[in-house]
Amino acid sequence: MDYREFFFKNNFLKIFLIFLILLSYYRSPFIFINGRFFSGDLTYHFLSSNLSFFDSLTYVDFSPRYMLLISNISSLISSRLFDLKHAQYVSVYLCFLIYLRIFYQILFKNSYLFKKDYQKYLGALICLVAPVMSFEIWLNVINLQVYLGILGLVILFVKEEENNNIDYFLLIIGALSGIYVCLLTPLFLLKYLVKKNPSNLICFLILFFCSLIQFVLIFYYSMKVNPIEVVGSSALTLNNTSLTLSLSKFEIISYYYNVVVRAFIGSSIPIYLVSFFEINLSSTFFNEDHKNLLFVSSITSLIVLIFSSLFFFISIGSKKEKLIYFSLIVLFIFVSLVVIFGGDTYSLHGRYACLPAMILIFTFLYLSNESKIKWVRLFSLFLITLTIVSGLIDFRYKKFISYLDCINCPNWSEEVRKYKLDKNYKLKNWPYHKKYLLN
Repeated sequence: MDYREFFFKNNFLKIFLIFLILLSYYRSPFIFINGRFFSGDLTYHFLSSNLSFFDSLTYVDFSPRYMLLISNISSLISSRLFDLKHAQYVSVYLCFLIYLRIFYQILFKNSYLFKKDYQKYLGALICLVAPVMSFEIWLNVINLQVYLGILGLVILFVKEEENNNIDYFLLIIGALSGIYVCLLTPLFLLKYLVKKNPSNLICFLILFFCSLIQFVLIFYYSMKVNPIEVVGSSALTLNNTSLTLSLSKFEIISYYYNVVVRAFIGSSIPIYLVSFFEINLSSTFFNEDHKNLLFVSSITSLIVLIFSSLFFFISIGSKKEKLIYFSLIVLFIFVSLVVIFGGDTYSLHGRYACLPAMILIFTFLYLSNESKIKWVRLFSLFLITLTIVSGLIDFRYKKFISYLDCINCPNWSEEVRKYKLDKNYKLKNWPYHKKYLLN
């Protein structure tokens, strides 16, 4: 590739990056302009302001029982460097910086996963518009661990000579901000054993020690925290995030729908079909025969997916490319097991479905170039196209617009003014909306 070709190629990538930024703004201009404290962000902001710097940075919530370092960093910055009137911007733009880093890694770094230019363009676009990148996790720091998981996945497949200190730093942040990045530890070890490159060893050691910290915290707080703590006359029930090995029919159905089906056809199409055929989902799941039918269908489809993945493995030519495909399948299994058995809800939607579904989508994007069988490549491209089209339909889907445009929200400046006059005043911020079955 000569200099002119390289120059113009990168210019196209830069233009595409600008397009992604504009598309991000289009999804929720209200959030970019006004900022927001989402869910527990405001609580963490006030908590951080009352703690020392070190305690705020290393704070561990009893509910997840592992460290959410990125949330601690956001609260630390907002509570110490910004007035309350402007503090709500910190979490939004910190999330967007991680988004930009994901786009940058995919578009501008040499990767084993995104080898061709079309894979770079589609991979970056998928990270923004894929239907599983749901409204629940959009630009809020509480769920930023999902995006850090995607970023860790992208870093895993970056070619060794492309690794730098920023990648090492981001892996530390990611691994200390949840479990998802920690799941990459054995794959970085495998990458080091195959490539014998020092950068892979550094990545493995970073994740090994960070994972050790997280699992010690999980064990410690699981032993220390009771499921119910009585405070005065009221009982505070903590989320049940302990590992359980039971698996219900509903969880299998929910997993198949939210991870496999929604990865490619999104939310709006199933919701339209449910409305068109006048299906009552509540009565469906309470009807044992209907639930059994859905369960058998889900299990059968998952078995077909498993055997298909074996066939796709055989369709890949070289051993090196098979190893990359194998790594994607292993990571998909690891993440799926964590969200199924480690989640605090029976409905595996939203933040729980996002990462395994994204790995599945990336796997088909990889097959679209590496499979030696033409129909497999075409089928993979069809699924990727379906993902993007359904994602664009869902992008500002009216049913969930309240996650993107705060409908009838209180004026934040006025709320802050009232709070400064009366410290007992309860600030009204962006409400945490109800979860939908077909979210």
